[in-house]
Amino acid sequence: MTKRLLSLFLFFAINSFLFGQTDYSNVEFRSYIYKYKEDAPRTTEIGIEKQMLYDIVKLLSVKQYSKAEQEEIVDKMWLALENPKTFDYVFKDFAVTSNRNWGTRNAKGEIVLEPNPYLTDWTVSDDEYPYFQLTLNKILDHFQLMTYGDDAESVASSFSELLLTKDIEFTPPNDDDWAYSYIETVNTELEKKGLVALVTKGYYNIVVCNVESKDKLTALFENFKWELVQP
Repeated sequence: MTKRLLSLFLFFAINSFLFGQTDYSNVEFRSYIYKYKEDAPRTTEIGIEKQMLYDIVKLLSVKQYSKAEQEEIVDKMWLALENPKTFDYVFKDFAVTSNRNWGTRNAKGEIVLEPNPYLTDWTVSDDEYPYFQLTLNKILDHFQLMTYGDDAESVASSFSELLLTKDIEFTPPNDDDWAYSYIETVNTELEKKGLVALVTKGYYNIVVCNVESKDKLTALFENFKWELVQP
């Protein structure tokens, strides 16, 4: 079963490579990790189930992604959570380009990237939960289901990055606004559309869902030791 699953992932990865190859001609891959972790993260053993990811993606995407597209997102997240080493190998291009520092040059003008970004995240994490949070953050952000804003201006621009809000024009922030106060203002406007913006407490990761889904989504995030609050 494992070999069959890996073969299926390889099929999709190879096809993705053939039809959408990223230009790595100016990129240098260099690892600063002396030794990667050899053990994989625990998932089902600590109560993390794949169905949780299905529910999260469904609530965040509503009807923006088809069922097949939702399954593709979930399959990526689940493999990344269960086996970051295999994920980096099978989805190499995605693993690299889903990092926020993709394309960033250092002081020497070089683009230097970690060749195994998700395995590195797992290696430097104290336990599963910080790794799970970072993985969900990166993948959900990549698919425009999560964004980030730690001040009023960045929050204002971040709503243009979310599928559910990218076409909505919001009242711009006031000079004395900060992240939470502006999200509160945005929520008064989202409420008219049956939507609500939530933020991960202490981390400023922002998601938007239907108002009636707020409690369920909050409970799902609690499985990953993430607290969602409504400013």
